[in-house]
Amino acid sequence: MRSIIHSRRKPYSVRLGDIPGFSNISSDEKVLNYTMHLCACGLSQNKPFCDGHHRLVTDEEEGKVYTYDLEGKRMKAEEYYNEDKKY
Repeated sequence: MRSIIHSRRKPYSVRLGDIPGFSNISSDEKVLNYTMHLCACGLSQNKPFCDGHHRLVTDEEEGKVYTYDLEGKRMKAEEYYNEDKKY
């Protein structure tokens, strides 16, 4: 099993014109102002792009560990890190 911890509850927004050197590729204002939304919650089924699944994580409690099935249903999670056993 592999666990990946995501601590962000909303996507990253990247405007193409803000990428260093991108204005050398295109001078079209529509292209330069285009914003991509990249998944940061880990639930998108269209990675690396956001598909809105982050709405499922907005009510997560701080300090708790959650797991989600493939349909985005939240499941009860056991403690993944045991202070004594260091796993």
